[in-house]
Amino acid sequence: MSLRLTVRGLLAVLCVSVCAHAAGPADERSKSTAPAKGGLLLAGRQLPQDDSLRPYPQEGDAERITSISRGLKWLATRQSSRDGSIEVGDAGPGERAPLAVTSLAALAWMSGGSTLTRGEHQEQVRRAVEYLLASTHRASDEFPGFIEDRGDNISRTHGHGLATLALAQAYTVSPNTPLGKRIGETLLIAIERIEGSQGAEGGWFYSAARSIQHEGSVTVAMVQALRAANDVGIRVDPGAVAEAVDYVTRLQVMKLSSQDDPAVDDKKAARKRARQTLGGFKYGLDDPQTSIALTAAGLVTLQASGSYDGPRVEEGYDFIWRKLLEREEDGAAAPDPFPYYERFYLSQALWHHRDTSHYRRWAEPVMRRLCASQEPSGAWKDIRVGSNGLKLVNRYGAAYATACNVLFLALPDDTLPLFHR
Repeated sequence: MSLRLTVRGLLAVLCVSVCAHAAGPADERSKSTAPAKGGLLLAGRQLPQDDSLRPYPQEGDAERITSISRGLKWLATRQSSRDGSIEVGDAGPGERAPLAVTSLAALAWMSGGSTLTRGEHQEQVRRAVEYLLASTHRASDEFPGFIEDRGDNISRTHGHGLATLALAQAYTVSPNTPLGKRIGETLLIAIERIEGSQGAEGGWFYSAARSIQHEGSVTVAMVQALRAANDVGIRVDPGAVAEAVDYVTRLQVMKLSSQDDPAVDDKKAARKRARQTLGGFKYGLDDPQTSIALTAAGLVTLQASGSYDGPRVEEGYDFIWRKLLEREEDGAAAPDPFPYYERFYLSQALWHHRDTSHYRRWAEPVMRRLCASQEPSGAWKDIRVGSNGLKLVNRYGAAYATACNVLFLALPDDTLPLFHR
């Protein structure tokens, strides 16, 4: 059977069920399973066991819950009284992305238990949703359905995907209200815009129009938006989803070329570097760059299509664990240019692993570090390490870092449909 046919078969789960994660009974999916043979991750290449790791939910979880609450309260202080967007003035010049950050903030408030009609931050959720609706291109515009802040040159299609995701999550709780009706109408044209801008290879790029260019991170954001819309009853073209998942699958490095590059002198070192990419997902079909973040995002896409097991999934987890171990060995000097993007997808990828101990083993130490690094105000600074080893502060701003950190901390509460196991 061809890979394309296999992928199309997997898409049946996404396109006909209300929740693609319901591959088995919830109580069974939450139980640990025996380690599978043959996979490096499952065969023991894991981060060191930490006996203090605990399952969720649990007593004594006050520090995490308090940290979430403080982060959400601080985000509320950053919401504009003018239009409901999140103020990102502390971000670096040319790096301000209010549409994407507002979408993430809306998701964060909802992950804390607020909706359009209830919860401590219901007003913030409602105003953020109103901003996203007001930012949507209508029929008379050049790209109907595209969600865009006209003064935001950074969010682009990433922002559209996140905004569509946030609207779909908000729609789940109030589809029959007047605001819910507007959200539903907007979701229809937002999904049409996603389908209409898909490239011939099955992926997406940064433009609202169809492009011959494509890359993995935008494509994953679009697939997650399509899946979320499908979950709330918005019709999604199964052919578009099939092509997208096929594209993401082709990004994974499953074998190495048998031919050496004649331009490389040190063949042995080149082959060693190439072997380190096995199981990873590339940035694009013609871009060999792999990373933990891209691989976690690729796994999330496979999981959204109903694929939780098999060689590709195991190889992806193996790649992630190898790279995490390498980073741990390198210590503080290890480059981590996109920590928030990585944590957003890596937490989901490990959360949906059938053996929940993998998630706990990675997440608990990270949670403790985040709670300890939170500012007195409730915010987190956007701190990352560049490839040159230099620390970068507030590249995209504290609101971006805070929303992403809250989403990570709140994931095990299973509040957002996006996170349901």
